[in-house]
Formats: sequence, structure tokens, C-alpha cells
Amino acid sequence: MESLIPSASKSQVRALSVSEVTKLVRGLIEGEPTLRGIWVRGETSNVRTTPTGHLFFTLKDEDAQLTCVFFSYSRQRKRELEAGVEVYALGDITVYEQRGQYQLTVRDLMLRGEGELAARFEKLKRRLAEEGLFDEAHKLPLPELPRVVGLVTSRQAAAFTDVVNVLSRRAPYLRVVLFPAPVQGEEAAPQLITALKRADAAGICDVILLVRGGGSLEDLWCFNDESLARCIYAMKTPVVSGVGHEVDFTIADFVADHRAPTPSVAAELVAPDVRELRADLRQSAERLVTLARAQLQSRERELALARVDRLGTDVIRRIAHYEDGLADGAGDLKRRVRVWLQQRSEKLKTAAMRLAPRRVLRSVQDRMALLDDRADGLVKASRRTLDAYSRRLELARARLAAVDPQATLDRGYALLWDGKREKLITRAQQASAGSGVAAELADGFVVGTVDRVEEKPLTRDQLMKKYSWEEGDLVPTETEEGE
Repeated sequence: MESLIPSASKSQVRALSVSEVTKLVRGLIEGEPTLRGIWVRGETSNVRTTPTGHLFFTLKDEDAQLTCVFFSYSRQRKRELEAGVEVYALGDITVYEQRGQYQLTVRDLMLRGEGELAARFEKLKRRLAEEGLFDEAHKLPLPELPRVVGLVTSRQAAAFTDVVNVLSRRAPYLRVVLFPAPVQGEEAAPQLITALKRADAAGICDVILLVRGGGSLEDLWCFNDESLARCIYAMKTPVVSGVGHEVDFTIADFVADHRAPTPSVAAELVAPDVRELRADLRQSAERLVTLARAQLQSRERELALARVDRLGTDVIRRIAHYEDGLADGAGDLKRRVRVWLQQRSEKLKTAAMRLAPRRVLRSVQDRMALLDDRADGLVKASRRTLDAYSRRLELARARLAAVDPQATLDRGYALLWDGKREKLITRAQQASAGSGVAAELADGFVVGTVDRVEEKPLTRDQLMKKYSWEEGDLVPTETEEGE
């Protein structure tokens, strides 16, 4: 087949890959501002939901069709989309590169008829905002620790069960008062207004919850009622709205004092967790104990200083008293000392007479003679004891020499060791043919190998020990029978 590119310029031409072309197209389409945030109307077909919650469908009219994808649709909407219905889809035109096709990535979806409601919603929202019904300055703060919670919803609504379960788990100390009213239909708005006014007029509620589960725009339309909005604005009790899912917004949400994405979250907003309260209480108690301990230590230091001052004053007073007493007793002490010295002087004179030189000399000579006699006796006794120890020492030396192994070796005997010289062989059973042995002599070792092992015949005494004679027969002893 003939090439469409001239041969002279083939080396200069750069061909784009499919991916490159697709990326160029994607940049052109997704970079176009007019293709972002657009509403598309059409009839649904090929509706399919994946296990991950993504919604795939096709919008078509008489002349064309458009592939659409709504990511995480199941988490945002509970109502299933059916084929063959006319819808309005809000989204951006994007390119799916793997298939090389453009598609509408949907962010919001409304059935036919919901478009008119949406327009009415936006018109009312703008008007009430201009009047100041949504101003933050008018919104009431939530109580930190409410005791009574008013609940405006239907007894049959799933939101009622969700709110009660959350309050029971987080704040069992709360009292919940239900003011029932329908939350769907044309008659719902007037009855919701009546229930809110009753809850506000009762004067027992610290906060009021206005809740309802998810649904379509038509299902939630009663919460877009203007009279209901003005009723919430006039409430003297704080109102928390928890209507629909996180993506759902109503006029009641904007005018309420606080808006929660779901009924369960609304319950969590007004009910501090009892576990957190206990933790805060423990921390407060610990801080209080710490402060009290610090105050007590400060008071103890002040008291100690006061005691020291008082003690110093008392000591000074007692010293003055003792000084007075000492001054009075000084004269008496001098007299007593003089008498005592005179008595000691007389006793010394008497002792001097008793210790005359002759008496003392005679007494010393007698004691020296007694000491000489005792010294002679001690020397004689010591000599006798030393002689006895000398004889015992010589006898012990003779006994040690008799059992000295070296002396035995000098007399011609030998000690037989195993080949490694670690164990002494004293029985024939300890050696075996072919094993190494070493005979220790007086001046060295004789090393060899065992040729054979022979046992000595038993002597008569050994036989008598091993056997006993009974009625002329040789009978083994009890020891051998045991063996």
C-alpha cells in the first residue's frame, strides 16, 4: 500500500500516540469553562450501580445520548434511580481516557419537577437571607450541659430511634421530651410549627431538636416552608436542625441556631459524652487537689514561721529567768565548793600518812616475791606443754611418711593411670585390652597399651565374704541373690 506521507519527509514526521491525542482532547474539553457546572436534561437509560456505590447511566433525547457517572451516589442518596425517567443532572464534561470517550461527571441529580422546587427554594432562601433570618448574630448558643432536650419529629421516623439511641448512649442523664409531628406531606409544616411552639412555651427544654431522615426534595419540602422558618427564628429556645443527609439543605437548616448534617450528629451536638464529662471531672478534681495541697503547704510554712517566732520569744524569756536563778545561786555554790575542798584536803592528809615510805616498800617486796613464784610455775608448765606437742608432731610426721605416695613410689611401687592421666586405675575392670595406660614411678612415667586384662583368684577371706556355708552346701549370700 502506498504511503500517504512523502518519502522525503518521513524521518522528520513525529506521530502522536493514542494516549497523547486523548490527553490533548481532555485538556481542550476539561479546560473549557462553559463545560463545567452545567445542567443537562434527559431521559435515563442503562442505569447501573456498582458495589462501591458509584452510579453509571445514560442521558438521552430524540437525537443524542450522553454517558454519565455519579461517584459515591449510594452514600449521598438513598433513593434508587430508575430507567425511563426524566432528570436534571448537574456536573462537568470530562474525558474517560481508557475508553476514549467524553462523559458527564455528575455532582447533583434531580427528577423532573424537582427543578421547579429548586427554583422556589433558591428564591425563598435569597429573600429570607435579605431579611436577616440567617444572620449569625441572632443565633442562640447551645447550653453546655442541658438537662431536658425537646425532640420534634415523627414517632414512626427512623430519626426518632437514631436520636434516642445516641442520647441514651452518650448522655443517659438527659431527659428527652417528644413533641410529635409529621415530617412529610402538605400538612406537615403547620403541625411542625405547632409542635415547636408547644416545646418553646413549655419552658422545660434547654434545647430543641428538629430532625428527619433523608429523602428526595419533595419529601423534605415541608422544612422549606416560610412560616416554619419564621417560627424557628422567633423561638426563645435554641433549635438544632438535623434534616436529611449531609448533602441535603433546607430553609430550616439556615434559620436554625445550629445545623447538623444528620439526626445522629444533632443528638451528639447537644449531648456531651458522659465519659468525657467524667474525664473532665477527674482532671478538675486532680487540679483542685493540687491547688489545695499547694495552699496547705503554704499555710504550713506560715505556721512554722509563726511557731519559730513564738519559740524564740519563749526562749528569751526562759533564759532571763535562768539568769536570775543563776545569780541567786552563785553565792551558795561558792560556799559549797569551799567546804568540798576542805574535806578533800583532810582526806589527802590521811592518805599521805598511810602511804609512808617504809610501808610502801615492804608491800612492794612481798608482791614481787609472789610474782617470781608464779612466773617460775608458768615457765615449767609451758615447757611441759611444748614437750607434749613436740612428741605429737613427730608421731604425725611418721604417720604422714607412711602414707606418702612418693615414699611408696620410692619403695618400688607404681601408680597406674589411664592413657590421659586423668583417672587412677585401681580395679582390673577399669582397664580394657587396647586401651592406653601410664604407670607412674618415683622418677617418671612408663606409657603403654593393655594387651589383656586378668582378674586375680579370690582369697579364702574373699570367698567367705561372698558366700555363706549352710548345711555343707555352697549357697550365695543375700547380696549375690539380690544382684
